[in-house]
Amino acid sequence: MKWITVGTLITAMCLVASAQSNSDVQDEVLAAQKRFYEAYRDCDHESMEQLVTEDLLYGFSVGFVHKGKAEFLESLKPEGCGWDELTVEVKDVRIYGDTAVLLGDFHYDPKGDTPRLELPLTAMQVFVKQNGRWLFAANQTSEAVPMGASVQPAD
Repeated sequence: MKWITVGTLITAMCLVASAQSNSDVQDEVLAAQKRFYEAYRDCDHESMEQLVTEDLLYGFSVGFVHKGKAEFLESLKPEGCGWDELTVEVKDVRIYGDTAVLLGDFHYDPKGDTPRLELPLTAMQVFVKQNGRWLFAANQTSEAVPMGASVQPAD
């Protein structure tokens, strides 16, 4: 009976340590995601250089994809960036070793006279841990369309 109690206690301690560890990892990933969007919002090329993987895939809801860090950074020229708001309200984080998948609501408001797009967008993002740092590896945003709303009848 004593061994069962000790075994149960050790198991409980391991579960608590694992949950704490997972929570710490989630905090690290969310901090990396926040740094990414602050740099992206501010068109900070120097910071962005350090925050994304070389083989980044950044897909947009309108269908085009930036493939690779160089192509993505090229898109951040003054005429291609600048937002009053650029955030992802994270709803879920999944950790798979050195890979993290985030899911959330994407919010943005361009600077200047460009009209704000009033579409609900969902973002799925992938971060990977390389050399001890969480880097942005992939993104895909899509319009959050109610079930059946995007179905078009056949002619």
